[in-house]
Amino acid sequence: MSLFGAMISGVSGLNAQSQNLGVISDNISNLNTVGYKGTIGRFSTLVTESATDTRYTPGGVRFHPTALISKQGLLQATSSNTAAAISGDGFFVVRDTNSPGSDNEIFFTRAGDFKPDDDGFLRNTAGYYVQGWATDRNGVLLDPTGTPTTSNSSAISDLQVLDINSILTAAASTTTIEFGANLNANETPLTGGSDVSTTLGIDGTIALAGQAGIAAGDSFDIEYPAGTVTTITINAGETLADIAAEISAVTGVTATATSTGTDDTLTITGSFADQDVVITNNNNTPLTALGFTGPFPATLAATYTGGDLADGTVDENNTMPVTIYDSLGTAHVVQLQVVKLGQNRWGFELTGSTATGELDATQHPDGLIQSGIITFNGDGSLRTFTDNAGTDLLDEEITANWTNGSNPNEITLDLGTVGLTNGITQFGAGSDANGNLVEYDTRFINQNGAQAGSMVNYGFTEEGFLQVEFANGVKRPIYKLAIATFEAPDEMENYSGNVYRQTRESGDYLLREPGLNGAGNVVASALESSNVDLAEEFTNMIVTQRAYSANTKTITTTDEMLDELIRIKR
Repeated sequence: MSLFGAMISGVSGLNAQSQNLGVISDNISNLNTVGYKGTIGRFSTLVTESATDTRYTPGGVRFHPTALISKQGLLQATSSNTAAAISGDGFFVVRDTNSPGSDNEIFFTRAGDFKPDDDGFLRNTAGYYVQGWATDRNGVLLDPTGTPTTSNSSAISDLQVLDINSILTAAASTTTIEFGANLNANETPLTGGSDVSTTLGIDGTIALAGQAGIAAGDSFDIEYPAGTVTTITINAGETLADIAAEISAVTGVTATATSTGTDDTLTITGSFADQDVVITNNNNTPLTALGFTGPFPATLAATYTGGDLADGTVDENNTMPVTIYDSLGTAHVVQLQVVKLGQNRWGFELTGSTATGELDATQHPDGLIQSGIITFNGDGSLRTFTDNAGTDLLDEEITANWTNGSNPNEITLDLGTVGLTNGITQFGAGSDANGNLVEYDTRFINQNGAQAGSMVNYGFTEEGFLQVEFANGVKRPIYKLAIATFEAPDEMENYSGNVYRQTRESGDYLLREPGLNGAGNVVASALESSNVDLAEEFTNMIVTQRAYSANTKTITTTDEMLDELIRIKR
């Protein structure tokens, strides 16, 4: 070993410890920097290969600064509504301009001290603008063209700089109307289609066979519902009342017979006012013989069809008005009208006005927006909610077209959960606290629209949405923060402004929604403190100082040995 080798080894130690002191100094200086991630010094040996195993050749030491980017800092509450912190993995996506192009670099940071600039764009203290997805009123992610998109991608072009001035005034068009009301189960239903026999001389107290040319074995068919046929046969000894009982046993049909002993009649009636019943002679012509109106097949026509409430042909049993709003914030009054059509079966019509600025009369004759059928279970709970053709309307949108220039309203009517009594129910009439009879009880009517209002407040939510509140009470998400995750975040490259760059070692970023697929949760109105531990830094500083001093001793000792070597010549 040469003395010069020992001296050079000591010099490398001085260099490594001085760099470590630089790391410690940087950590301490950024103790109060929001989202700052500290660095620690690590050392490794630098070995010079010896020529033989009896000689040692000194090498020295190498210094390796190691960033603690993935180490979580403490979260502290703040009064700022636009401040946000990440609890868990991931980084905010930021740019150095509020109108980035494809050639602008992407940066990542944990510093969420965002505030609007003069143009309303959110940026942090270092001047980096935060990015996220635009959203619709329901929080669905949108790309810059307004097309729905998804997270879990690297499509940075889907993101936009968050601009709180993008919506200064807004109206909320009604998209959902919730009804909670009870329909009177004891209401007299609308009478269905019926036909009465008119043949004179029928005696209802004796066997029908043998009267008016009717013989035992004669039969006729009843079709209800469409495609379902029941045959009624006149047997020997059966009276008109017996035949009426057999008909009434058929679902959807009732029959009554008079029994005065002379000129008795049989009346056949549809049980549901919106349903046709078809009667047809089967064996011989008993229906004709009884004097029912032909020709056969004969239809007992429904007495109600969709739109009869709107045009006044049929009177409603109850009306529930509600004010809704179009896309311009204009208020419109619509009514949910109902009429009982039979046991556990009701017709409904959603109607409105066709006056100037109201419903388009061409698309909504008589102001009819939608008609259909509501049925109930025997326990009063909702069974079905369909249009007149039987199509389920529980999750379908109903369109209301206006003449004031607004967009059509696409409305979902929420009558409650099938099988439950949390919406529209059917129970008997009750009494109020004063003992008054209440045949129809409206418990609540809710709709999610609102008239136009100016922005009064904004801020981040725990779901990562930038939510705007308007003077009309509407709260609408307009953006959602994007969280970028990396396979090896500690391998990212530091850059001025407390931001990081992606490197080959860190892996590619993935854009995720907060709290999903491994991304951390957003904590609103909070900031992440520096993850530097001051006590640990002071301790490291003492150790570094002592190590530096020890290395100087190596150099001074080597110098003294060299001085002794020079004295030999003297």
